[in-house]
Amino acid sequence: MKKRVLLGIVAAGLAVGLGGASQIWPKQTRAERMADLFHGICLAPALTGDSPDALFSSLTRTHDEGTAQRWIDTQSGSFLRVAATSCTVSTYAPHALTFEEAEELLELTGVIVARDFPQLVYDPKAVMGDEALAKGWFIGSFSSPGRWGIYHFAYPDWGDSAGSSLSFKAPTTPD
Repeated sequence: MKKRVLLGIVAAGLAVGLGGASQIWPKQTRAERMADLFHGICLAPALTGDSPDALFSSLTRTHDEGTAQRWIDTQSGSFLRVAATSCTVSTYAPHALTFEEAEELLELTGVIVARDFPQLVYDPKAVMGDEALAKGWFIGSFSSPGRWGIYHFAYPDWGDSAGSSLSFKAPTTPD
């Protein structure tokens, strides 16, 4: 067999293999990755008591802020701040979410809230300006110490100040 024919067969096989792999193992979008991190790291301890150690292994720890830990996820270009009673997944310019990515993350967050925290109530006052994609689901009145819930805030159109934040404030537990 000639080398050119063999090279053509190998190249065609490689192209078919890569195309098939992308269908079998599709790549997550940034919003899907951030939603997975939020669910697995921020919410899983409150939902199941499970430790998110497997997800932490894919992150880079940067520093601590008091009792909170800071992490970077290079796959989604996001930052995590994990504390005992709160957890946030954020992005900042120049790697802020686009408007479409922020909309997708807001939609995924709504699915998570409906599935895992149906007791949380949408708060129409949880907004942050006309140019932001903001939505919050909470229990407890505004500014009350017992208020807890989930809040999504994205401001993709703010230029060098663009960013996003998906946060969980855990319910207080009696001592």
